Amino acid sequence: MRILVVVHGFPPAAQGGSEVYAHAHARALASSGDDILVLTRDHDASRPDYGVRTEQCDGFRVLRINNTFRLTRSFEETYANEAIDAIAREAIDSFRPDAAHIHHLTCLSTGIVRLLAERRVPAVLTIHDYWLMCHRGQLLDVNYRVCDGPDASGACASCLGPAGSAGSIQFAGARALRAVERRLPGASANLLRRAATGFAGLVHDRPSGDQERRRTAHMRRVCDDIAHFIAPSRSMRDRFVSFGISPERITVADYGFDRASFDRFRPVVARPFQGRHVRLGFLGSLMISKGPHVLLEAIRGLPAGTVSVDLFGAHTSYHGDDSYRGTLAPLADHPAVRVRGPIAHDAVPAALASLDALVVPSIWPENSPLVIHEAFLAGVPVIASRIGGIPELVADGQGGLLFNPHDAADLCRVINRLLTEPNLLDELRATIPSVRTIEDDVRMARELYRSLRLSAKPLTAERRRLAAVVLNFRTPDDTLLAVKSVLASRRPIDDVIVVDNDSIENARHRLRDVPSSVRYLLTGRNLGFSGGMNAGIREALARGADSVLLVNSDVIVPPDCVERLERCLEVHQAGVTGPVVLARSEPGWVASLGMSYAARTGRMRHRGVGTQLRDRASIDTRHVDAVSGCLMLIRREVFDAIGLFDEDFFFSFEEIDFCLRARRAGFATVLDGSAVVYHEGGRSIGPDAPARLYFAARNHLLLASRHGGTRRLRTLSVVALNVAHAVRTSGASLPRRLSAVARGVRDHAAGRFGPA
Repeated sequence: MRILVVVHGFPPAAQGGSEVYAHAHARALASSGDDILVLTRDHDASRPDYGVRTEQCDGFRVLRINNTFRLTRSFEETYANEAIDAIAREAIDSFRPDAAHIHHLTCLSTGIVRLLAERRVPAVLTIHDYWLMCHRGQLLDVNYRVCDGPDASGACASCLGPAGSAGSIQFAGARALRAVERRLPGASANLLRRAATGFAGLVHDRPSGDQERRRTAHMRRVCDDIAHFIAPSRSMRDRFVSFGISPERITVADYGFDRASFDRFRPVVARPFQGRHVRLGFLGSLMISKGPHVLLEAIRGLPAGTVSVDLFGAHTSYHGDDSYRGTLAPLADHPAVRVRGPIAHDAVPAALASLDALVVPSIWPENSPLVIHEAFLAGVPVIASRIGGIPELVADGQGGLLFNPHDAADLCRVINRLLTEPNLLDELRATIPSVRTIEDDVRMARELYRSLRLSAKPLTAERRRLAAVVLNFRTPDDTLLAVKSVLASRRPIDDVIVVDNDSIENARHRLRDVPSSVRYLLTGRNLGFSGGMNAGIREALARGADSVLLVNSDVIVPPDCVERLERCLEVHQAGVTGPVVLARSEPGWVASLGMSYAARTGRMRHRGVGTQLRDRASIDTRHVDAVSGCLMLIRREVFDAIGLFDEDFFFSFEEIDFCLRARRAGFATVLDGSAVVYHEGGRSIGPDAPARLYFAARNHLLLASRHGGTRRLRTLSVVALNVAHAVRTSGASLPRRLSAVARGVRDHAAGRFGPA
């Protein structure tokens, strides 16, 4: 089989427990005859972000994507990154895996899971920690208390810190600070980093919970696309069942170890106590969640000379907080403590061989710590916190002893038992449990891949049905181009519906060469933009569309636009989304970055209109009041909740009204800064026609009356805005332009809407 392995780091660059296990698992799969491609992340500040390098390792290929977060523009991009998705898409389509085994997605992108689901590649995910439900990964809140996980109240918001409420300016500032930091010597760089972190904590907006709620909803959808989960402990399985994963989709199976590990970690030869002295050790990152401070506090309650403690590991900041180093330093300044520093994984057997017992004092609900398995392979008893999945490995009195987490006094009591019960260490060594082999681990995984391949759902059952409605009004050549661009989308469109908004068939002949799957509707008369689009929307919904793409005939849709918009709906939990609109005749100029609307005065404007686009990557995805009606993607649920476009508008302002109604019903509108379309504008009615001024004045007043503030101020403001627009615009004579505005105001006052 061809197996894609996805993991957030890979040896030798990364040496964490999950990374080492992923390496061993991939190596064992390759030894079984499978073709393996590892997709992983690099963190190399000297290389450009999203640069890719490929290498051979143990008989398989490793593709490394560099991501230092220098280019990150939003909190959502920290977990759903389109640039990484694009690289992953190319790798998946080239490799064509039969199955995927995902170990971790942090620092990569959750979009990888959707890419696999769309291609009917079953994905198995080994749950190493809580990252899918917890941004911090370990279910520890900012006060380092164990959390029950996310809930609908947004209780997780405070854990996000400044990143959770940061906007594009803050992320840009962070990029600038990192650039400066790289040019400074170590001490100065650390000072700058601490100052910036402290300042960010002071100035960031109070978290509302929206970011965390969106993240949680997004992660639940990611979990829906995972074919099966493997939980190394029952504790982890139970946490994810509480998160919403059905128990039958999770198999509990502990980590396996290869034969080389069994050979390297030869059991320690037992030795009697000499002077009632116990050699203890801690092996892991010196970070607060691992709890080495609990061990160092505990030994202070023991008689001098009875214990020694070796700390093997490097100081590691916890989500950017490096203050723990200062907490640990005075505790480590003890005659019984030796700080050994970080060691290579190959040196771990020798480190364990030097100990009488390994202490694992974690304060977070660990899964199934690999260091405990390694201690057991080495024949070393383990003293560990009674938390998470640890008690499933260490039964109190069999292979080790347990103590209450966070409780230095209880740990002191347990260590004292080793001093006062001379035979206890021998008894614990004799009852160390066996460790699972990697061969058994991989055998189970391969059987799982095969069964999931056989039961894979057809693609149409996995993907939301998408329909496109293209509206034509006497512009058949433009309509043909629009339809062809829609059909060329990388995201296949399930139904393309062309609405000919007239009494004669104006576009059918021009569409004769496009696929017969395009459905053609003739309205019989001009229903305006709102009425014509409604005819197409009804047809799309009747054909089972889950979302509807509305396309004006004078729009060209690039191949990646639709899939980007669809992803935006998912990531941002939006009801409506639209792209950056560029001028078709002058592609370097912005026509719209979404619309803003001031309810008090009724003022509406297209954001960014008339600005030159030099760097499209700098455009942020953002919530807006409305997006341009030339191209919109709308969820079916929005139509179900608020209905279709209001046909009173006939032409112009109906998309703003629709988006504002959607917002009232709880659906956000989001401009996707990564998606672009090219719009000509004014093709059906003429860019300078007085009719355009008539509809603008009438419908602007109609919009303001339905979504406005004080009536007198609003009416005067809207009339003044439209008169000013008529004076500034070109085309017909000024009297004709002003007359068109006057007719619009008159018809609004008389309640005459629909066609002119």
